Amino acid sequence: MDKSDSVESRPQVLRWRAYTWGVLAALTCPCHLPLLAAVLASTTAGAFIGDHWGVAAVVLAALFFLFLARAIRAFRSSP
Repeated sequence: MDKSDSVESRPQVLRWRAYTWGVLAALTCPCHLPLLAAVLASTTAGAFIGDHWGVAAVVLAALFFLFLARAIRAFRSSP
């Protein structure tokens, strides 16, 4: 593998990483909490979300902002 192969594949890796962070941000958006609770109904995670809406919203909001910041940083650094 020569140096030109690694240089050409680098932007694609950065672009996929940026999209991955963006998808994770979309999935953890706190506005999706009711949908998440419906999907996870009759599971242990669904029972936890049903009993602790506030905790789930705070955790999802924190994850959302973390993933959103990473996505923005990744999109800015990719060519």
